[in-house]
Amino acid sequence: MTGLGALLDKELRESWRTYRLAVVGILFGFLGLSSPLVTRYLPEIVAAFAPPGVEISFPPPTVGDVLDQLLKNVLQFGVLAGVLLAMGSVANEKERGTAALILVKPVSRAAFLAAKLLAIGIVLAVGVGFAVAAALVYTVILFEVPDIGGWILMAGAIWLSIAAYASITFLGSVVTRSALGAAGIGFGGLIVLALASAVPAFARWLPSGLTPVAKAIGLGDAGAAPDAALTTFATVAIIAVTVVGSWVAFRRQEL
Repeated sequence: MTGLGALLDKELRESWRTYRLAVVGILFGFLGLSSPLVTRYLPEIVAAFAPPGVEISFPPPTVGDVLDQLLKNVLQFGVLAGVLLAMGSVANEKERGTAALILVKPVSRAAFLAAKLLAIGIVLAVGVGFAVAAALVYTVILFEVPDIGGWILMAGAIWLSIAAYASITFLGSVVTRSALGAAGIGFGGLIVLALASAVPAFARWLPSGLTPVAKAIGLGDAGAAPDAALTTFATVAIIAVTVVGSWVAFRRQEL
């Protein structure tokens, strides 16, 4: 892949200069930090604002509840962030004509796509890392010391799930010349996968199936997710298919 290093450096510098990296890191970090805080103090807040004479009881919050909150927040925002990061990655370059100018230089089309994919993956990884690290610190402070190794693996599962949706949008960014068109493909893929995941038999073949896997790993009970290997393989396969599809489509395009 001729020129991959230089192109990746360009993409990461652009992510930093346009504040995408900082914004994603801060927002993900806030989501991670808020998850144990909300889990710990929400019952007290609800009880404080309850009408006089009304008693509202909650079971004692646990690390499992923290993980439920963390996964819900990070995955919902993460999928949106993945779509937003990927939607204009190639389409905007083609629309402005900068893709043709870059490819006139001694760089390959494969390196052009790979640099953008790697940059998106790195930005999302930074965000997920910030979220999990912030949640871990406050979980230790407010609850107990969880399985740290499990939380690291859980972060990987979260990233993989988000990356699948980003890769679908990236394919849309390659096959269209409009960031809005790519976003439409990304959100369309999200809706289709969400509808398919409502069928229990399909859920283990989809990125959404990584949510219970991530929770089980975070709790140090991987045995509670018997389909972990299958779901991981299926998600990787979705990413691989969309990446190969992006390459096949891009190599044939006239820029």
